[in-house]
Amino acid sequence: MSGLRIGSLCTGYGGLDMAVQTVFGGTLAWVADSDPGASRILAHHHPDVPNLGDLTAVDWHDLEPVDVVIGG
Repeated sequence: MSGLRIGSLCTGYGGLDMAVQTVFGGTLAWVADSDPGASRILAHHHPDVPNLGDLTAVDWHDLEPVDVVIGG
């Protein structure tokens, strides 16, 4: 597995995340989805990955940098 750190915007259930990790490797640094259903799925599959929630409320300067940003 590569050392890529991945950030995921509008993550949904995480399908794009799984595809990117399958092709390129890497690990999720954070996800961002405010939908309650998607958030429950993400918490179940990635309990150690923070969900930033509402993109408009995030202070992006406080996050550690990632190598790849994906958006669903």
